[in-house]
Amino acid sequence: MEKNYPLDRLNTWKIGGLAEVVYWPQTMADMSDVWQRAQEAKIPVWLIGRGSNLLIPDEGLPGITLVTTSLRAIEWGEYSVRVEAGYTLARLAQEAGERGWSGLEFARGIPGSVGGAVMMNAGAHGGEMAAHISSVTALWADGTVKKLERAELEFAYRFCSLRGNAWVVEAQLAFSPGDHEQILSTMKENISTRAVNQPLEKPNAGSVFRNPPGDSAGRLIESAGWKGKSIGGAQVSEKHANFIVNTGNAKAKDVLALIKAIANDVHSKFGIKLQTEVAYFNEARGSGHEVRIESEQSSPE
Repeated sequence: MEKNYPLDRLNTWKIGGLAEVVYWPQTMADMSDVWQRAQEAKIPVWLIGRGSNLLIPDEGLPGITLVTTSLRAIEWGEYSVRVEAGYTLARLAQEAGERGWSGLEFARGIPGSVGGAVMMNAGAHGGEMAAHISSVTALWADGTVKKLERAELEFAYRFCSLRGNAWVVEAQLAFSPGDHEQILSTMKENISTRAVNQPLEKPNAGSVFRNPPGDSAGRLIESAGWKGKSIGGAQVSEKHANFIVNTGNAKAKDVLALIKAIANDVHSKFGIKLQTEVAYFNEARGSGHEVRIESEQSSPE
């Protein structure tokens, strides 16, 4: 447990103030216990994985910030795996590929955790998590831990029905047999594509906006003239317009201002309402809930 911990160390944007308390639970039972005791004491609780899709406020976070990166238990089955939320998704994809198991080739370059990937139905290169989920074990707001089968969950583009209701602590994934060399080759190609097309050399949180139906958020943002533009230390990437990078001293307020300006301008010019993929922890909207950043014309989810 750490007090007054710099939150910029816990997310890939390298942004955020101090956490009042940060705790790294070692087991699911440990996390549930801390959660329940905090709820009874009316202490705010925030849950972070690897912080690869998250914007944290400059003011920091009150209460307890739970970081799941120590929840890394894994059990391989017959073309299946049971894995805790803090396990690195890219590592899991690589290990499955080395076994000759197909399914997570798309995920080899995604920097997040398994829990976060399930929660947002992460995807790339035509694949997504939902296609490989057999069951999910989740921590609910009352502190109970419950396992749900795939049929009890709803998934859509960058959406899981657990979002806003519970937090993933473990997932059971299924694979199919494949050609070992082909799987590894595909993953290598996907990583190379990312390196060419994405600003991996600067702190970022991946794609900022969801792609609207039949179009590309990056294309719309670039067409609106935002590529390379900055507010404070936050800049629209010169390499990919749907990425906002931290040039060294970005604040959350800079990122928020840039997101809102882009969304409003794209709506004004093209009549399309962009919605964000990244989430923002906002104390004013309640303990532990991820808050979507919307353009001023968009209705809240």
